[in-house]
Amino acid sequence: MSRLLLALALTALPLGAHAAPTTADPWPASPVLVRLFILPSGRADGAALTRALALTPFQVAGLRRLAQREAAYGEAGRHVIGRQEAASLNARIAAMRVEKDRKVRVLLGAKYPAFRHWVGVWWARQVKAAQ
Repeated sequence: MSRLLLALALTALPLGAHAAPTTADPWPASPVLVRLFILPSGRADGAALTRALALTPFQVAGLRRLAQREAAYGEAGRHVIGRQEAASLNARIAAMRVEKDRKVRVLLGAKYPAFRHWVGVWWARQVKAAQ
C-alpha cells in the first residue's frame, strides 16, 4: 500500500526543475484514474463516476487499464537516478498523459465533456477536504 501511495505521489509531482505550475484542472496531469480506480480510498468515487456517467463495463475496464498504466509510471519514478533519467522519465510521462487523454476521449466519446466536468468538481472537493 505504501508503495502505491508513493507511486501516486511521484506521478503527481514533476521530477524536473522546469515543471509546469499546478492548475485547478487535474486532467490529464494528475493521476486521477489511479485515485478513482486503483486506490482503495477512491473506489467509492470511481463507482460514483461510473453511475453518474452511466459508463459501460467496457468503458470502466478501459479506464482501469489506463489507471494501471498511470500507476506504472509512478512506480518507475521510484527508480530514477540523476537528472538525465529524470528528464527522460518526464518526457515519457508527458507523452503518456497526452496518449491517456486521447484514449479517454475515444473510449468515452460523447461522455468525455461530462467526464471532464465530473473530474473537475470531484477534484475541487478533494482539494477542499485536504485543506
